[in-house]
Amino acid sequence: MSASKKLLKYILPYSCSIFFAILCTLLIAICEMGYVSILAETIDAVKVIDTNGLPTSVDFFKNFSLSRGNSQEAVSSNWGWTFYLKDINAALKFISYVVLSMLVLFVLESVLSFGHTYIVSRVGQKLILNLRSELYSKLLYLPLGFFSKNRLGDIISRGTNDIARLHDSTSSIADAVKAGATVLVFAVMMFIKSWQLTLLTILVFPPTVYIINQFGKRIKKASTLIQEKLADISSYFERTVSGIKIIKSFTTEEWEQSRFAIENRAKYSMAMKRVRLSAWLIPLIGIITGIGMTSVFWLGLWLVITGRLTTGWFIGFITMVGMVYKPVKTLGSFTAAFQQALASAERVFNIIDIQSEVGETPDSISVSNLRGDVEFKDVSFTYDGKGDVLYNINLKVKAGESIALVGPSGAGKTTFLNLLVRFYDVTRGDITIDGYSISKLSLKSLRQQIGLVPQETIIFGGTVRENIAYGRLNATEEEIINSAKAANAHEFIIQLPNGYDTHIGEHGLQISGGQRQRLAIARAILKNPSILILDEATSSLDMESESLIQDAL
Repeated sequence: MSASKKLLKYILPYSCSIFFAILCTLLIAICEMGYVSILAETIDAVKVIDTNGLPTSVDFFKNFSLSRGNSQEAVSSNWGWTFYLKDINAALKFISYVVLSMLVLFVLESVLSFGHTYIVSRVGQKLILNLRSELYSKLLYLPLGFFSKNRLGDIISRGTNDIARLHDSTSSIADAVKAGATVLVFAVMMFIKSWQLTLLTILVFPPTVYIINQFGKRIKKASTLIQEKLADISSYFERTVSGIKIIKSFTTEEWEQSRFAIENRAKYSMAMKRVRLSAWLIPLIGIITGIGMTSVFWLGLWLVITGRLTTGWFIGFITMVGMVYKPVKTLGSFTAAFQQALASAERVFNIIDIQSEVGETPDSISVSNLRGDVEFKDVSFTYDGKGDVLYNINLKVKAGESIALVGPSGAGKTTFLNLLVRFYDVTRGDITIDGYSISKLSLKSLRQQIGLVPQETIIFGGTVRENIAYGRLNATEEEIINSAKAANAHEFIIQLPNGYDTHIGEHGLQISGGQRQRLAIARAILKNPSILILDEATSSLDMESESLIQDAL
């Protein structure tokens, strides 16, 4: 399914709001057509007054004329007016009616314009809200393998830059809808007044559509490359910030700067390619519409000279042609913005369309109180299907028993633990807890029974209290403090400026590595799981702290 069809799925729930927005645009176009028509009728009326003098009679919207060959057929209107102007006062009254009518149309158009802008903006904001929420939810439930295969900067870029691009395009879509309504309403009035001029006017549309289509494809391709380059730049920023200590210690600032300059320049080159395409598109449309305008002007003058079109409606017609061609140029801008949005939408949907972890199946079992008897039965595992990382592993661990996995780096210790938490599923064999195959347990109930302190200490931005309480969000103050004491963290916490309410910075960088590890252990202890996994969780602690934590556990 194309990105545009997928976007349509998110738009359809707001069909009612979109209907009212379109209705507003149609009424706005009718208002614009109304004061152009009033202008044309007024010019003809002034011409009658100038020719006949006062007193005289002037018709307002009394007759419309449909031109057929060399003849002219008058079509009488039942709702027009005839004004008898006997003196200057009557003429001033007539002018007041005209001005008041135009003022009413201007006020009505302003109110409708507010309604249109508000409704479209609200739908656009809701669309982005839902899309961003779905993307975030999808990220939470994607398999761990997705994050190991994709760059962090690229993932973040899709959730920020690409979503922002989609948001920016909503105003362009609103302009396009307004342009379409303007063309429709004015085309009807133009056809009533002169079908010859109308046909000449619309001759510009086929070449315009062709040019927009051709440029649109190239703009979309360039936009996709630009968003990819933005992802590269986001990755560079993320890499630099997270590795700033190494960069500084190895004095590679200049080298990193030169590498970044290459990527930054590549993004600039791609952006300028899109700029050139967009910059050429609007002038080309302008040339075509200019040819159409001058052709209409020539034919219109000829119709006036031959008496088949009044002077007022010639001016009104030229004004309407200008108002029709202006939206056509807007469609060119819309095409550029829409193709950029489609490129971003494809990148967002590439993530949303990925299959989530299989958390629940029809025969999934939810358990609440596991003892913790773990058994690996002939377990083998491979990441890429080419070579086994683990091969025919058999192991039994009884509830309450503590074991240590020992081996050289890269032997598969962390992979072994990841299989137990079902970050990955076994390639062959089976893992059971209390006799239940973990593949039959729902992911949520399985992971609620397991506490994990990973090899890479993960601390969230926020306070000490928030980080510990992440193990059990409804934990009491006493339980949080007891967990901190068990992890030998209470003493250093109370020495912080605000104790448990101290903000420790992004990734906990305002405290030491050993302190971060103790907070991570306290978080796992607070969860009070049936199975506790420590993946080299005390590697940054001194022997005394490690001994105290082991005793507490």
